[in-house]
Amino acid sequence: MIKVLQVGHSDLIGKRFNGYDLNKGLRLQGIQCENCVCDKLSDDDNTWELFHVKNKKYIDFIAKYIEKKIALQSLLTPWAFTLLYDKRFNTSDLVHYHVIHGGYFNIASLPLLTYRKPSVWTLHDPWAITGHCIHPYNCNKWLTGCGRCPDLNIDFAVDKDRTALMWKFKKYIYDRSTIDIVVASQWMYNKSKQSPLLSKFRINLIPFGLDLTVFHPIDDQISKKELGVIPGSIVILFRATNSIFKGISFIRYCLRKLTTDKSICLLTVNERGLMDEFRGKYQIIDLGWVNDDEQIVKAYNAADIVLMPSTAEAFGMMAIEAMACGKPVLTFSGTSLSEVINPPKGGISVTQGDPDALFAVLEDLINNQNMRLKIGESALDFARKHYNITNYLNKHLELYSEVIARRKSDKLKCDY
Repeated sequence: MIKVLQVGHSDLIGKRFNGYDLNKGLRLQGIQCENCVCDKLSDDDNTWELFHVKNKKYIDFIAKYIEKKIALQSLLTPWAFTLLYDKRFNTSDLVHYHVIHGGYFNIASLPLLTYRKPSVWTLHDPWAITGHCIHPYNCNKWLTGCGRCPDLNIDFAVDKDRTALMWKFKKYIYDRSTIDIVVASQWMYNKSKQSPLLSKFRINLIPFGLDLTVFHPIDDQISKKELGVIPGSIVILFRATNSIFKGISFIRYCLRKLTTDKSICLLTVNERGLMDEFRGKYQIIDLGWVNDDEQIVKAYNAADIVLMPSTAEAFGMMAIEAMACGKPVLTFSGTSLSEVINPPKGGISVTQGDPDALFAVLEDLINNQNMRLKIGESALDFARKHYNITNYLNKHLELYSEVIARRKSDKLKCDY
């Protein structure tokens, strides 16, 4: 029986894609799994914090500040190197890395870490292939080495243009690392294969999966009542965040333009207060950041429409969560979301960046209950076939076994 160590930024925040739920699912199948994170929020005995010391957060803050000023990312904090001396790392058969950008993990440690242990790295966005940003949009400089960046303010923002140097650092690090890459969408797979930085690695496509005993349809009227929705309202659920990638400006455009005699409820997750301009016109229920599965499932089931006009998205977990609850998802084309919802089966995609096209479909969905229900039923069927947790776990187990076997074979060849 293999022993796996998952490494990521946090356990509960983003748990369905950051390795935490994967860890739990594998343990239920009898696999020995532990979870190493920078920021532990759970009381899970199988999760431990990477080099827990007093004032660690202040050190991380200072390191990130300096990195922003000198425009070099994930190269200053020392914590990742401490894994080399940790018994839990050294007794594992394979290490799986998740969300290791953002400043807490030093990517310069990858050559040593991946030399010591068979390794897998799940990419959650294109940061690994660029000189600084997590989404390059229509910029193709990541194909040729970056430099002369058109927008240094896109996350992760930097103060100077050292994107070409950062790109070269990544190339130097990756060329000395031995690791299998995992991506969740064909969109991300294509970018990884095209990247001069990652194309030498094996790229494995494994879509995210959900526990469909948790994410499933329940009585929408009961969900609406428990959340305090005004009876008879059409509920539009979306992520409220000022992140430029999530399309809140397009949501505001549609809501300002909308005129209807129907009662509308805006149900938001993530940040509170971003829809206050619409108070009086619509009912607004801001749930904030939701870690509780029961609460988020209730929110999806209360929704009539799930709005996701992201301008950049490497997968889109909210989309499959909504589909698993039988809800139609409205997105822009040009990101992974079109592939993930597989329109018209799981939702509708309109031309990227076209607010009027988005508004037209949103208005149709508000006025056409049969259309909402039909797409919702199709979305549920698609989610059950393509996004169940069992497939997700089994594909990872197959990959782990393959990576470990390949490492043993390579070692035997070297010994020979």
